[in-house]
Amino acid sequence: MDTSIKERQIAEFCRKDLLEENQSQVIKVSCQTGRDVKNVRTSIGIYFYDESLSNILGQNFEFFQKYYEQIREILIYKANQGEIYSNLVITLYPDGDYQFEYWFDEERVYKEEFITAAIGSESFPSTMADCLLSYDLPAINFKKKYAKIIMTLEIKVGEPVVDLRYRNGRNQIKPVFNFTDNTSQSYKESVDKILRLTGDSLLHQYNITHGILKEFWEPWNKIVIEVPPSGILNELEDIHYYLDDKPLDKKYFTRGYFDTEKWEYVKYK
Repeated sequence: MDTSIKERQIAEFCRKDLLEENQSQVIKVSCQTGRDVKNVRTSIGIYFYDESLSNILGQNFEFFQKYYEQIREILIYKANQGEIYSNLVITLYPDGDYQFEYWFDEERVYKEEFITAAIGSESFPSTMADCLLSYDLPAINFKKKYAKIIMTLEIKVGEPVVDLRYRNGRNQIKPVFNFTDNTSQSYKESVDKILRLTGDSLLHQYNITHGILKEFWEPWNKIVIEVPPSGILNELEDIHYYLDDKPLDKKYFTRGYFDTEKWEYVKYK
């Protein structure tokens, strides 16, 4: 890719839908992304410095989608060349000239990663329960089949291990997935997908609570989530964290909590 040609194309694309009165303005557009723009989960935020432009261009889905794709393309290309950027400001001048300014904002990226990790970690058990109940497998009729689903999520030798069982009305514990009565390939593939996605989420949760959140989060290697038919978890009764099979303190299982008013983690005294 010739980045100078790509930048010119993006600048021209930004100009083509401007109103006549905007053509004489200095236009600035800010783009922000995360640490790894090549990751499909990494979003790109696009902000127009002028509110009227935000209303004009930001509401144009076709423009926004095309613009988004072009920005992602150039940032990924630069990342592949070893140029890692999280921020971009495009300045369009009235005479047709333009400027692209790239940089990496470590402070912003880290803060956003920390907040995302903090909020996601506290809600992780409920998210896992919601995801399990939302799967559409004809062979699993959750509402009629169980008193509780018992999700045992464990990290063994650095790898996620997922065990899903349910307690029926007679207090019997049985596997959620029944391969004896369901032998079709499609059923096996669906179950494999559920287990893989759950395992990936578990490993991600483990890595961030032992990484970016390690100052605030107690070490653990197993979670047992007891999901009632309502799907609504009671933090003290239904969620159990363990370290080497030793139960951890039920007070959020952490050394602190996320204060939504201050928008920061606060350590317990």
